[in-house]
Amino acid sequence: MGSRILVVGAGTMGGYFGARMASAGHDVTFLVRKRRLQQLRAEGLCLISSVGNVTIAPRMVMAGGIEGPYDIILLSVKAYSLTGAMNDFAPAVGPQTRIVPLLNGMQHLDMLADRFGPAAVMGGTCFIVSKLDAQGRIVQTGSLPRLSVGERDGSNTPAARSIAETLSGPGFKTVCSTHILQDMWDKWVLLAALGSICCLMRGTVGDVATQPAGQAFAQAVIHECASTAAAAGYPLRDATLKGTVSLLTKTDSTLTSSMFRDLLQDAPVEAQQIIGDLVRRARVHQIPTPLLDLTDLNLRVYEQQRHA
Repeated sequence: MGSRILVVGAGTMGGYFGARMASAGHDVTFLVRKRRLQQLRAEGLCLISSVGNVTIAPRMVMAGGIEGPYDIILLSVKAYSLTGAMNDFAPAVGPQTRIVPLLNGMQHLDMLADRFGPAAVMGGTCFIVSKLDAQGRIVQTGSLPRLSVGERDGSNTPAARSIAETLSGPGFKTVCSTHILQDMWDKWVLLAALGSICCLMRGTVGDVATQPAGQAFAQAVIHECASTAAAAGYPLRDATLKGTVSLLTKTDSTLTSSMFRDLLQDAPVEAQQIIGDLVRRARVHQIPTPLLDLTDLNLRVYEQQRHA
């Protein structure tokens, strides 16, 4: 019998990977809220994708309707929704269940381990450019999406290899990583730097990079993020750092961070998980981060105004 997979969330990440896995014949159920359930019942789960369109009639369940444990839980919610999500999917966690979180930052690993035990929690990360359109369809653009999963201690276990095999399908690449925490830190540095550049300067990577001091500013932000990662024991490899600098200083780039896009829509942002927690770790290691501090302050004021 194949593994039973519960995908928590049917949005831009979970919806994409889950639909691809379901279309490949895997046993996938989506944990969704009522509004999304009604939308997907009416329209199906539809991917508009650079690597091929697909529409499925998804198997779905709502919180309170979970009847017993699943083998794998693929967790794809915004970091600020984690506490509520844990309450929702808790009945799906049994003694053998493995949780693969695709959240940003690192804070969620401790929260999940505290709630469900360290053995249940794997490391995970993904790279995908996608958004929901007005009809609730998932529109994926850019290069082939990638999903990485691995044991947090870096061991190459049969369980990790089996889970990577299960979490696979056409339309994305799955990697079983023996350095998943480094992968997660690499992505965190990229997201924190990108978020700081876009949110502080209210523009795209290219908007900033074309200004006289723009590239120097971007490099200074990246340096703060990378120095914090190194102090925490996860230094970026030279090639990774160079790639990040190159990506975030391109003068013709239209790239923006999801945090900036959320901010423009007056929506909640993952400020504390992506910026605040990085600043906190920098303080622990006495790494000066004036630009990250400024971003943190900027986004705290934004959140305060939202709740006023």
